[in-house]
Amino acid sequence: MSGSARPAPRAGARPLERLLAAGLRGRLLACLGCAVVYFVVLEAFLAVPAFNGATQIRPASGLGPILGLCLGWPGVVGSALGNLASDALYDSNVALLLLYFAVQLAYDGLPRLVWRRCFPRDRVPELSSAPRIMAYLAIALADSALVTLLLVPLEPDSMAALNIHVVRFLNNFLCLVYVGIPVMLALGRTLRPRGVPRGLAQRAASVMLVAAACASLVLLVALVAPEAGEDLSQGRFDELVALVYLALSALTVCLVTAASVLLAVIDRSLARPLDALSRSALEFPARFEELGPERVAEGALDVDLGTSRPIAEIDGVVSASNDMRRRLAASALDSRRALRERERLSAELDVAATIQCSSLPHEFSSLEASYAVALDAVMRPAREVGGDFYDCFALDADRVCLLVADVSDKGMPAALFMMRAMTELRECVRSAASLSEALTFANSRLSQQNDSALFVTAFVVALDAVTGELEYANAGHNLPWLATSDEGSWLRAPAGLPLGALEDFEYDSQRISLFPGEGIVLYTDGVTEARSPAGKLFGDERLGQLLAGLSDASAARPCALVDEAVRSFAASAEQADDVTVCALRWMPGVRSERLAATPSELPCAQELVRSVVPDLTTELALSLDLIVEELFVNIVSYAYPPGAAAAAEGEKPAVLVECAHDAQRGIVHIVLIDSGVAYDPTARETAPVSGDGLDLEPGGLGVLLAREQSDGMWYRRERGLNVLHVIKRVGL
Repeated sequence: MSGSARPAPRAGARPLERLLAAGLRGRLLACLGCAVVYFVVLEAFLAVPAFNGATQIRPASGLGPILGLCLGWPGVVGSALGNLASDALYDSNVALLLLYFAVQLAYDGLPRLVWRRCFPRDRVPELSSAPRIMAYLAIALADSALVTLLLVPLEPDSMAALNIHVVRFLNNFLCLVYVGIPVMLALGRTLRPRGVPRGLAQRAASVMLVAAACASLVLLVALVAPEAGEDLSQGRFDELVALVYLALSALTVCLVTAASVLLAVIDRSLARPLDALSRSALEFPARFEELGPERVAEGALDVDLGTSRPIAEIDGVVSASNDMRRRLAASALDSRRALRERERLSAELDVAATIQCSSLPHEFSSLEASYAVALDAVMRPAREVGGDFYDCFALDADRVCLLVADVSDKGMPAALFMMRAMTELRECVRSAASLSEALTFANSRLSQQNDSALFVTAFVVALDAVTGELEYANAGHNLPWLATSDEGSWLRAPAGLPLGALEDFEYDSQRISLFPGEGIVLYTDGVTEARSPAGKLFGDERLGQLLAGLSDASAARPCALVDEAVRSFAASAEQADDVTVCALRWMPGVRSERLAATPSELPCAQELVRSVVPDLTTELALSLDLIVEELFVNIVSYAYPPGAAAAAEGEKPAVLVECAHDAQRGIVHIVLIDSGVAYDPTARETAPVSGDGLDLEPGGLGVLLAREQSDGMWYRRERGLNVLHVIKRVGL
């Protein structure tokens, strides 16, 4: 058994463990080391006269069996070789030396053979329980008796007080207890894998053995001390030695037996229950996965103490542990059910989000073609479903409506109220005569049967695609951005109350005129209240700078640009609110050219206007030329009088000519923008003319001709610019 194969050493194994697992060479080195240690210890005590003669003290007798027990055949053979080397120093009889060598082999090998038979699972022999301590005591007695019987024929009786073989028997037994046990504990600590602590029973056994050694030492002192100062005769000395051996042996057997009984009680009532609890706790995760929470909740992983009878405190811990395991399994089952429920709700929310998303318009091509507008919209909810929404729909043949709204709550309640609010707003806007009337009706309906006390802010605009007139009304919403011919500005509008907040409330609507190429951007507070990782708000100022900086090329998709800017600003910060942006731009296909304010540029302006309309008749071409001529010449002649400077420093007087063709309605839009002196050609009904046909007011006759040839004319003064919008019907 001592030569059985050992497993390969693990990472972090101790040096002695690695040496024994290194193959034959390593074991031979261990054997040589055991021989040297045994020889040194034996010779050291043989050199002291007091340890020989009548006393016959041989501490090495407790060393060989322990080395064999812990190290296997290297310890057995090594100890026998060390003893052989010592014997060879005093005797040259080869046969006798070989006989002593064989006896030593039997003495060193018996403990390992018996221990492996009794405890086959022990990788490292340790006194870790009462049965092991009692087994070791029995093995020590048997091994001492064996070597004594084997040596009886070889050594004559030469002691008067006590037979030499009895002395040898008692010496071997006592050395196996008081020398062998400490060596066994030390080797066990060396051979035990790193990270494996000693159990409670092992520590208790060590304490008990130390206590037994201390008691034996006290007895030894008590027996020897009274005789220390006297001149003892040989006979008295022999009697004292015999008395010490017999007393120490009797005390050792009694103390070790008592310690074993006490340890058995501790092992059954404390150590084994705690070990079972610890082992069960270590195995719990893997066993939990193997058995599943259903069986664990039924008690399949309760701690089983077997025949152990734990003390009340340990029994309470075990009961609490079992209750905790069952509760944990029940909690896992609840979590599993909750997870399935969340997955079901998530699937339903996905469907709800799909329904909500499909209820919002995404395809605007038909509206864009019908009303000569460019539409764009983005809605990004903070959760699966949101409370923001937008809508865009036709009101009649010439008007289109765009609105954005934000419900006060989030999640499913907001989504349900959003669907109701969206339906009510669309119906009321389509049926009412004005937006103010529409919001008043919608507010009254949403305030009814509103037990959840939800409300919705909204901003609604309606564009007349013929005249560019924009009607708008506000229900407590963020002010939109008006993208005009210059950089743009915030559109000022009365705030109003949110819809559904107060039933009896009347809303106001206002109107402004858009020129071709201008538009409006609506959004919800999820844009301006978006936060960066540092906690800063996106804000109105940042949004205004972004919208003011949009070029003509990027203005076609302002919503996507705003959403991208908000995403970049928020970065890794959690989205706290829905983000919604929608935009409308009237007459997206505008052509423009900046011309010098000189008569020579008139043909260029006329050619630009004619180029937007295919297949013009001669009559319509002449009419358009006349309109452009009279207005352009009027600006060239009177907008920049001598000494007047252009609006922009260092610029020469110029006229920006913009034109677009609304093929759906057969209308040509012409916009003339200059930085000259303020002049509103629409302020007078007719231009004063003298009797001889001369203008009494500069430009009066030309403006009169232009108004007669056109089908509509609007003017505004902004940022030091004259902006004149003229329309001409050219047929379908």
